Amino acid sequence: MKNNNEIEIKDKKWKIIANIDSKEVILTLYDNNNKEVVKKINNSEFTTNNAHAIGRNLEQEYNKKNNVIIEPQDISRIIGLVDNIIKKEKD
Repeated sequence: MKNNNEIEIKDKKWKIIANIDSKEVILTLYDNNNKEVVKKINNSEFTTNNAHAIGRNLEQEYNKKNNVIIEPQDISRIIGLVDNIIKKEKD
């Protein structure tokens, strides 16, 4: 169930849901098989300047949890989704 502090963005393979409050952002990354990884970050770090680092952190956590290596094009998609969520949240 979505609330006012939740943003969801997806493409054909990945989905990210961001739950945002005044102190932290909880990002949940899902693949098309509903495997998930959760990352908590400080709200102050949730900026477009950090989209690449946040996306790479999600990718590394996903790789570790699922014992896989994500393809480079998927890393780019994840970073793009993070960037889009940040921009949407700032609107």
